Amino acid sequence: MMMKIKTRLGQYFLINQKIVQELVAAASINKSDVVLEIGAGRGTITKEIAKRADKVLAIEIDKSFKSDLDRMPSNVKIIYEDALKVLEKKIKFNKIIGNLSSFLVEPLSQRLIHLRFDLAAFLIPLKFVRDLTTGEVFPIYLQTRLIRRVDKKAFSPPPKTNWALVRISPRPNSLLAKDYERFIQQYLHEHQKAKLKNALREAVIRIYESQGKKVTKDQAHEIVKKTAIPPLELEDLSPTVNLAEISRCLAVVL
Repeated sequence: MMMKIKTRLGQYFLINQKIVQELVAAASINKSDVVLEIGAGRGTITKEIAKRADKVLAIEIDKSFKSDLDRMPSNVKIIYEDALKVLEKKIKFNKIIGNLSSFLVEPLSQRLIHLRFDLAAFLIPLKFVRDLTTGEVFPIYLQTRLIRRVDKKAFSPPPKTNWALVRISPRPNSLLAKDYERFIQQYLHEHQKAKLKNALREAVIRIYESQGKKVTKDQAHEIVKKTAIPPLELEDLSPTVNLAEISRCLAVVL
């Protein structure tokens, strides 16, 4: 009896074995790795990960795949739960792999910003690549590399558009890397409920502290006032857009 594919869950199964191998290879898995797989499905990708990794934590929300997943190798642990809920728990892994549904890409990308991991490799709809590489927030935390475009014929059923294989890795700590413009962008994003002038003032203090220097709040405030940012704009809440432009204004006076 054929299993009914639930396209409402965004289930597009990877049937091209060459792409399976490329996806797993993109994560550079070795025998010391604990790999979190998002969306195990029938276990096609899971089995390939298990050959290379120390342990695989395979998440699958759809229990109709249980008969397939029960036959996975002994180093595979199946977790029947929503992937986003699993990521809220304190589970240990260092790499992530997934053939992601369209519904999962955006919320997962928000979670990735706050996760500690070494490397991730995903298959995602091609339309999301631009957001991951040139968007307002994601690139200031994580670096995304497009490995290749993937023809929709590599999936069953075929999705409406082509997909992409991407490799994602955390960017270096912005303060340690002396990348102050990026640090300011991160700080503003993380303090959206603060007035812009206050968020920038605290960012200045943190930057000076990273250099082993001390600066008072008044001194930091004077530094912020020297920027080209209009005074009325400084009185607003920290913005969610134009982070790069605002950060550059402050970075040039530091």
